[in-house]
Amino acid sequence: MQAFLNYIRTRKAGTGADACIVDAALADWIASENTSGRITGTWGYHQIADRMARMAALIGRDADASEYRNLAVTIRDAFNDAFYNAALGRYTADGSQGGAGATQAAQALALDEGLVPEGEREKVLAALVELVYAHQPFGGGPHLSGGTIGLAPIVRALHAGGRDDVLWDVLQEDTRPGYGYFMAPTTANPHGLTTIPEQWDMGNSKNHMILLQIEEWFHSGLVGIRQAPGRAGYRELVIDPRPVGGLTRAEGSYHTPYGVVSVRWSRENGRFRLDVELPPGTTAQVRVPTGGHKAQVTGDGAVFQGVRGDRATYGVASGRHGFVARDSGRPAS
Repeated sequence: MQAFLNYIRTRKAGTGADACIVDAALADWIASENTSGRITGTWGYHQIADRMARMAALIGRDADASEYRNLAVTIRDAFNDAFYNAALGRYTADGSQGGAGATQAAQALALDEGLVPEGEREKVLAALVELVYAHQPFGGGPHLSGGTIGLAPIVRALHAGGRDDVLWDVLQEDTRPGYGYFMAPTTANPHGLTTIPEQWDMGNSKNHMILLQIEEWFHSGLVGIRQAPGRAGYRELVIDPRPVGGLTRAEGSYHTPYGVVSVRWSRENGRFRLDVELPPGTTAQVRVPTGGHKAQVTGDGAVFQGVRGDRATYGVASGRHGFVARDSGRPAS
């Protein structure tokens, strides 16, 4: 890994102010709008340096950790100097005042990687949302435009920013580029595709995983099964479901090293019900969308931890737990 990082260092074409700017040849491959390879390449360079710093610290290589942390900070600053337009609140191909090259991927890569300057995240998130709703190359409503690099950060950035409603709106569209477009019946394929193709225009492989990042959101967003931040092995969990739009129920499970975590929720007659089952040896913080009130709890051992925004939070251990609350009647955020 050190050899690869040194390879990136010695192969960069830039000098001076561009010493940390890397131009990736393929950029955001198979995206439906072009994001500069300078943005994707420099994002990748920062990711490598940052992860190397974390790994070095974990194995006691303190000098290496310090070196890589400093490199990551330098790359972050160069990324913002080159691409961030504070007046627009957008990342653009060259930081232009006109906003040229401000793609969904450019905003999301910065948000997801933690590159956005202090106090600017809401502006960049707003720009991302605006770009999603504006991307309608073949009609319809909002569409995602990312490819093999940008799509997952777009999904994660919207979820982390509490804009699960945007992802839900995107899923209602059946025009290209979109998942509904893959499933829409055609003369050649009257039942639509049953697999995910490699590209938004259905080119190349007809059975590929590059564009399947929305499935991550099905588990971590809609159903709400996530690992607690900074933890490993799914021993400590966060259950944080995001009911959206007119969706009335969702359920899912995840196989952890300790056993299966399962979550089910439903909305009916003005009430929201959440059922959680945790395997032995695990704990979870459960965040129930209550509109700012406490929930009714069934099962043993749920400890009320307070209300944060429109969610009541509870600490629970392994076993089955049920929560019932008044349905707020709007997407959770």
